[in-house]
Amino acid sequence: MNRRSLTFRLVAWYCALLFLLGVGFAAYTYTDFDRYVRTSTKATLVARADTIRDIAGTALDDRAALAPLIEQRFAPELRARFIRVIVNGQVAYMSGPPTEHEFDPSIIPLPTTVKTPRLERFSRLIVYVRSYKLADGRVLTVETGEATGMMRAVEKGLAVAMLFGLPVLLILAAGGGYVLVRRALTPVESMIKAAEALTFNSPHNRLPPTGTGDRIEALGQALNRMLERLDNAYQHASRFSADAAHEIGTPLSIMRGEMELLATRRDLPPDVLAALGSTLDEAVRLSQIVENLMALSRLESIAGKRTHKAVDLTALADETIDQMRLLAEDKNIRLDGPSGRSVVVLGDRNRLKQVLVNLFDNAVKYTPSGGRVSVAVEAAGTNAVLTVADTGIGIAPEHQQLIFDRFFRVAADRGESGAGLGLAIVKSICVAHGGRVSVNSTPGQGSRFCVELPLASAADLGEGRAAPPATPPCAPRMIDRLVPAGRII
Repeated sequence: MNRRSLTFRLVAWYCALLFLLGVGFAAYTYTDFDRYVRTSTKATLVARADTIRDIAGTALDDRAALAPLIEQRFAPELRARFIRVIVNGQVAYMSGPPTEHEFDPSIIPLPTTVKTPRLERFSRLIVYVRSYKLADGRVLTVETGEATGMMRAVEKGLAVAMLFGLPVLLILAAGGGYVLVRRALTPVESMIKAAEALTFNSPHNRLPPTGTGDRIEALGQALNRMLERLDNAYQHASRFSADAAHEIGTPLSIMRGEMELLATRRDLPPDVLAALGSTLDEAVRLSQIVENLMALSRLESIAGKRTHKAVDLTALADETIDQMRLLAEDKNIRLDGPSGRSVVVLGDRNRLKQVLVNLFDNAVKYTPSGGRVSVAVEAAGTNAVLTVADTGIGIAPEHQQLIFDRFFRVAADRGESGAGLGLAIVKSICVAHGGRVSVNSTPGQGSRFCVELPLASAADLGEGRAAPPATPPCAPRMIDRLVPAGRII
């Protein structure tokens, strides 16, 4: 368990508090029990001394009868009791050793002058001493004692019970506390799962209400209100982007048309024609940016998600490679298409083809003459995996997490054309299809783009379909076929 987690801290504080309460309770119980034993023992010995005084007062003149009276009443040897009667400093009676030999009465010294009753301890014996002045003037001193073996056994048992019972109690409390805390945090777990399920395809989903009526429910409501505000802001930004791109598109089309018309005239000076051609190129590039922004806006809107149909990704890759082959041949780049059985996904065929075109175009653009671009399509578990690998210039590690951001261009300083929206469109299309795109690249050796999309199920296809082999997604086998081992990782 993570020591910094809320669950660990709650259980730890709970156990620490319980430990302190347990120690305090154990100390109080042991001390109170000892006090109770002392009080009850003293009361018993006081009552016994008074009874012995009464018995001895009638038999002091006949000491032969005193011993049977005391032994018959108290049985000191059998019950591990000590009794000694002293009259004017002379021992009139003393009990013998107990049968269990818990103490030796002979080692107990005679008491000195007893002015006030007192308790004395002798190893395993507690003795109460009291002197009485009889009517005839004689002084009767009574000593009565109780063996402490039984009391000590009870105290030891209590101490052992406390010593071993407290850790067991703490262990049980920790387990129970952990279960209770986890159950108390169940609404938070539900909120976490719901938050993790919030995706591009479910922008209007919200966290489930907990119904607990406490601060956790208030937190969920606050988060839902925040999500509502974020969704409204996102929808507003998307609409603004789409509207702006649409409004800009019409004037750009007019400008392009006018400049293309001017470019057909032969009476313009050469420098004007050159400037016009450069301006026309920038207008074309700006038009492409506007079109890409509109495409992104459509992808990120609920209205832009069409009903998906079954698409053979292998066949689509072959078709796209045939269309891109002429571009590759102009740069003397070899294109290797996918091989193997059909891999079917559910999606928008035109959008998926746009993914392939953008990835192929990037691979060809950044691969030098004489290089190779290879495409593989395979099934991996429940996903279809499309891999486009090249032997081009590669991408620096610090750029690999940024190339899917809008307007980010790795080769902007090399004079390459483009607005940095192609890979952003690829990512948006993949996310809209419930998939993802990733890159693995080594500068100077090449890049490998991996697209993972959910496979179409048998229910989607309306017929039985054999399960694809369970191979790891984005496996490096295609790269091993593309270039020698160690070139691209």
